[in-house]
Amino acid sequence: MKYLSISTILFLMLSTTACDNTVKETAAASADSTVTYRPLFHFTTDSNWINDPNGLVYANGKFHLFAQYNPFGNRWGHMSWAHATSTDLFNWQQLPVAIQEDIHADSTATMIFSGCAVVDSFNTSGFAEKQGQVPLVAIYTSHVDNKGTGIAQHQSLAYSLDEGVTWTKYRNNPVLDIKAKDFRDPQVFWYAPKKAWIMIVCKPDEYKVYFYSSSNLKDWKKLSEFGGIGNTSKIWECPDLFELPVEGTGEKKWVITLSAGHPQKDFLAMQYFTGSFDGEKFIADQVNYPLYLDYGKDYYAGITYKDIPAADGRKIMIGWANCWNYANDIPTKGFRGLYGVPRVLSLRKTAEGIRLVQQPVKEIEKHEELLYAVAGVEVENGVKVLDSAKGTSLDISFTLQPGTGGTAGIKVFKSGDEETAVYYNSATQTVAIDRTKSGDTSFSKVFASVDTVKVNAGDGKVKFRLLIDKSVVELFVNDGVYVLTDLVFPKQQDGGVELFSENGKAVFTDVQVKKVAKTIH
Repeated sequence: MKYLSISTILFLMLSTTACDNTVKETAAASADSTVTYRPLFHFTTDSNWINDPNGLVYANGKFHLFAQYNPFGNRWGHMSWAHATSTDLFNWQQLPVAIQEDIHADSTATMIFSGCAVVDSFNTSGFAEKQGQVPLVAIYTSHVDNKGTGIAQHQSLAYSLDEGVTWTKYRNNPVLDIKAKDFRDPQVFWYAPKKAWIMIVCKPDEYKVYFYSSSNLKDWKKLSEFGGIGNTSKIWECPDLFELPVEGTGEKKWVITLSAGHPQKDFLAMQYFTGSFDGEKFIADQVNYPLYLDYGKDYYAGITYKDIPAADGRKIMIGWANCWNYANDIPTKGFRGLYGVPRVLSLRKTAEGIRLVQQPVKEIEKHEELLYAVAGVEVENGVKVLDSAKGTSLDISFTLQPGTGGTAGIKVFKSGDEETAVYYNSATQTVAIDRTKSGDTSFSKVFASVDTVKVNAGDGKVKFRLLIDKSVVELFVNDGVYVLTDLVFPKQQDGGVELFSENGKAVFTDVQVKKVAKTIH
């Protein structure tokens, strides 16, 4: 669900729980109608704060997306579930708040923390009221702030009989309570071999996930535990479990993804494990963990869609593009928080072993038009300005053959000295996003940074695909074997783009720049 310092939690408890403060937040949010940095093709809500995506489920021809949402302001608090639907993962229709926080008479609250949603096709839950109804069931963490007695987290249910428009909380909640302060973020799926629902849920302070099974979504039996390996520098949360094929083989593997520590100390990231799952326990492959999904600072709490039709067959993830170190302070107006572009996941055999690969969903192509294309261009100790490729919402791709020992790549959001640089350094064999001169970095002492990942250019070439959108950069390297996501906040909107090379000659081939054709959220 989140990672917050004790001091921040205390501040939020004091400043956002009481009803009078809710009124103040609502008034403040309404006072300024200015919108800045809202992306065109990355999901945001109409207003207010969002963090983790929740309840990603496909039902009756629509992708449903729920979100950790504060209905009353643009900072974390009053967690409820916002709701939006789409037929193409880009055109989203925002619906009324789906599952709302409960504020009790004594001003204590039960917030609706992260979780999932499933299509209960066979009405195992018994929530259907008549023949032919198919309930959507949300399984979420109910976070109870008992005034004066502490915090408790347990798992609860809500259900919808009208395709997610309205929701009813189960009268016998919670359905899973181990009497713990930190126990959250359930993901549930149907495991056909055992005709049972399987839940994976985090015990954050133990760096573990627990597995449970149920026949009816209401009564849960503990199966096993997994954890204590990989990155344990930060709490574990927001787990997911799914099976993926290994590209080009008949092999399949199970994958656990979760949110935890970052390769750079004191930040947060997502890591993953590959292995086997038999319906009761997960056994990780013996590889050199940790393995990371994203090496940028701003990709967290990603989960995958459930119930995508077999004819489609994709496993699609959406993650929160933000970082708890500065999430409450980013300089957006009119909204706060966005999601990464939906990504298709697969497994691929690489020189380093089997790795999780991510690619933007193909639906993005429906919303693009070509601005610039060239088969090849050489740049030696200088820059190549792409005047016809200016923009602040672009899809850019090229293959780079860097010079020996040199640095080469692309600069976007370019205006005078302001720029975000994306490049490969031959000397260190690293790909980087440098946002130290990207614009407004004043809101956080740790925001101005360079994020890197080691990339072995075995054939002397590195493939780049770069999605930029007003205030976010998503970089997919070598067809998605490595990914970096970073927020940026340009002060200027010139949208300059230029290729560059330092300390040698670089060759850029298959260069394409596309722009988003219209506002699509």
